[in-house]
Amino acid sequence: MIYDYIVLGAGITGLTLLTKLKEKGYENILGLEMEKEAGGLCRTFYVDGHVCDIGGHFFQTKYKEVEDFIFSYFPKEKFYQINPRISKISLKGIDIDYPLEANIWQLPVKEQIDFLISIVRNGEALGKPEPKNYEEWIRWKLGDKICDEYLIPYNNKLWGVKSSDMDIDWLHKIPRIEVEEILKNSLEKTQDVEKYPAHIRPYYPLSGGYGRVIEAIAKDINKYIQFNTSINKVVYDENDKTWIVNDEFCAKNIVTTIPWPDLFKAMGEPIEIKAYMDKIKYNKLVISLFETDVNPTPYHWRYRPELTQQHHREFFISNFVKDSKKYGTFTETNADRFDEKNLTFKGKNLFNYTTHAAYPLPLIGKTDAITNILNHFKSKKLFGVGRWGEHQHHNHDVCIKNAIDFVNNI
Repeated sequence: MIYDYIVLGAGITGLTLLTKLKEKGYENILGLEMEKEAGGLCRTFYVDGHVCDIGGHFFQTKYKEVEDFIFSYFPKEKFYQINPRISKISLKGIDIDYPLEANIWQLPVKEQIDFLISIVRNGEALGKPEPKNYEEWIRWKLGDKICDEYLIPYNNKLWGVKSSDMDIDWLHKIPRIEVEEILKNSLEKTQDVEKYPAHIRPYYPLSGGYGRVIEAIAKDINKYIQFNTSINKVVYDENDKTWIVNDEFCAKNIVTTIPWPDLFKAMGEPIEIKAYMDKIKYNKLVISLFETDVNPTPYHWRYRPELTQQHHREFFISNFVKDSKKYGTFTETNADRFDEKNLTFKGKNLFNYTTHAAYPLPLIGKTDAITNILNHFKSKKLFGVGRWGEHQHHNHDVCIKNAIDFVNNI
């Protein structure tokens, strides 16, 4: 059999692609997924009465078609709206609202003064040229103190690479606050909560974890997916103009939603894209579930930039999952930092899960590299969509949007 489309990976992007392909009339389609179930990074584990998502998943989007897609499978009445989402940053033993730049006024006066002096003396204010790597850029934009005490250690913990090796083309993901706004917030002791953070009033399922949403989407499309199937070999037949996967599955078109380094290996590391692949890397995270004796905070999550803490983020699940057992928290830790014998979150460790891939690394040169890779394979009908196919730090709503657009444009 020759499939019209084979979709590699059945995370949220793969599920959306398969669903939309079927809606468009394609029946001769196949998804291949290495796990035993669909969902990828949007799955949920249930451990001893606790709900544990793989990362922090809430639903809020600016895209009407994405909202319609989600609510068509998981009706709006099955969600409740978190209002507002409470995100904090731990800084020198004080928890302040995210983002730091908008909430310096929540620090002691002496600290406020030091931060503000550093900010108004930044490179941009002094007329210095705009840098091209992440570390130099944020020093140029926000001054040294925010960088040294928060952004540099936090991002080094999260990404696992030096900030000086990171590009600036992903900075749309984080708040962009001007000096005037920072000073105004400090003087008025307030922040614009409608602007920062962007997902201030997200939706979350009334029952269970965010995986319930994925299960609803996957229910009718699972029959088109072969699970427990890793992608080990991918070959293009120049004569038939078809792709052969694992010496078993043949297709006219392939859409990849899996990490390019994995696909590159399965393709036999073709020399034509080898130079580009040096810039295409990802990290892995460990999701750790803890049970405590009391609820340590009323927050939904907290960022931990301190290098004395292994993990970089905490999710207080019993504060937003309505039917999760009390006093549950899960943390995220870069897999290269994780040491199960020396966990720094205080509580009973119930569960640790290492993701196959968590974030595409925003390395300098990555955007040009992935653009060249995608262009190279387009004529052979191999396409990349979503976080991994496009190697971009997309939230799951953007992955859905791009998958919808891809199918609409066929």
